[in-house]
Amino acid sequence: MKKLAALLLSLLMLLSAFSALAEFPIVQEPITLRVFQWVVENQQVDFENLWFYKELEKKTNIKIEWEAVKDADWKTKLTTMLASGDWPDIIIRGGLSKDMVEDYGPNQGILIPLDDYLAEYMPNYSSRLGMNNVSASLPSSDGHMYFVGNLTAQRINHDGTFFINKTWLDKLGLQVPTTVDELTEVLRAFRDGDPNGNGQKDEIPFSAAGEVYHQTQGIYNHFAMFGVPLQRWVYACIDDNNKVIFPGYMEGFRAAVEWLNLCYTEGLLDPEALTQDSNAWGVKVNADRVGYTTYLRTINTAMEQTTIAPQFKHILPPASEYGVKVPRILEIPEFGAAITSTNKYVKESLRWLDAQLETETMLISVNGPMAGGPLDPAPLEKTAEGKYKVAFVPADNGLYQYVPVIHGQFFAPGDYYFDIFELPPHRVERKNQAALYEEAGVLEKNSHDYLRKLVRMDTDTAVEVSRLFTEIEKFMKESITNFITQGVTDANWQAFLDNSKNIGVDKYIEYYQTAYDAYLATSQK
Repeated sequence: MKKLAALLLSLLMLLSAFSALAEFPIVQEPITLRVFQWVVENQQVDFENLWFYKELEKKTNIKIEWEAVKDADWKTKLTTMLASGDWPDIIIRGGLSKDMVEDYGPNQGILIPLDDYLAEYMPNYSSRLGMNNVSASLPSSDGHMYFVGNLTAQRINHDGTFFINKTWLDKLGLQVPTTVDELTEVLRAFRDGDPNGNGQKDEIPFSAAGEVYHQTQGIYNHFAMFGVPLQRWVYACIDDNNKVIFPGYMEGFRAAVEWLNLCYTEGLLDPEALTQDSNAWGVKVNADRVGYTTYLRTINTAMEQTTIAPQFKHILPPASEYGVKVPRILEIPEFGAAITSTNKYVKESLRWLDAQLETETMLISVNGPMAGGPLDPAPLEKTAEGKYKVAFVPADNGLYQYVPVIHGQFFAPGDYYFDIFELPPHRVERKNQAALYEEAGVLEKNSHDYLRKLVRMDTDTAVEVSRLFTEIEKFMKESITNFITQGVTDANWQAFLDNSKNIGVDKYIEYYQTAYDAYLATSQK
């Protein structure tokens, strides 16, 4: 019996070895794929020499020719590239909107439908599609899936969190502001009181970054204090009664731009906040010059971790007479990757993507290597209970030197993720922020993500909505910037309302209302 058991074990090991040989490398003769890759604004990532992708190349025999594009340039360069006809094999990350996928997929045929390939060539990915109803947001209007989803279930419900420099407050004997009026007085005290103690009057009471519209650090976040859940994605909100509305028509919108103009005029708002990128913002924060801002979190960020990050405390958005409504996000898949129609290696490309979604590989890609990798000690480890966890986070965003972090493939619905992973400190920080905002009731009731990710439109309507969005986005960015820098008068406010109608805001909202009503009717059956 012992000999038989040993023989069976040997046979199983041999079969396992043959299976592994059959799976990798993906190709016997090396091939090269062109990848159009999104890059977060405040990081420099050497994809060509990143440890993670070099190891992946050894495993798969697939080499990547990278074209890395920073977030600020992404939309422009993506559009230009797609219009040129010289398409890469794969497009990765970058937040392609549902309307853009609709246009480049069903409408133009630049992106190919993936449905028929997934079960065979992306087994890791397809095995999770049935969890937590995550696949509901993936099909386009023709019912096909044109992209691989990216999802990290974290129990997170918003993007930009409000932060204040608690060290400055304590030095000046001030309390955390709970109203806009209190915040204004705190900002004036920050301007006048030398809270960083260097005697130079170089404090920036209120700063922002990523241009006016950025969802984490931009000025748009601060409209929430006036009951306007303004966000960059759809320029439409859903009120508590399921009515789709344009944020510029909401009651607190004018009050918001008037307050921002007051901050700008009084030297409370960083004048570069309307245009600067995250790097410029980070230099000011880490020089102990910033008192109030919005950001994602303090741990494992661009904030200097020893002295600066501990100074900042996340707070509830100070409230105006219009109440508070922070844009709510839903944990459903974002754009992860797409294959273009000129790709000669579709099956190999999908297998390359899926290799990154193997559980351990995927967790390493975000959290860093395990034992035996290039970092000692290893940032990622396995617990006695069999879960993975982060042992430590390398300082100064050091992970970006080794692994793609948020730039790569990740697909983890809640029922899968929380069974295999213990949240690290920076994820716990975000979860705690989310819990605070939920309990305080400061989030919009009906997320704009219903419009962005779940409603369906036919191709012609989607193309028209995409065209209107481009016009509205440009108009809103310009209008808000002008209101902040030049002030608000009855005349330019009326011009804003008139021009909103002239560029098609009402029709844009009507399209979304029709699509949302259809979604509600279907989902409630």
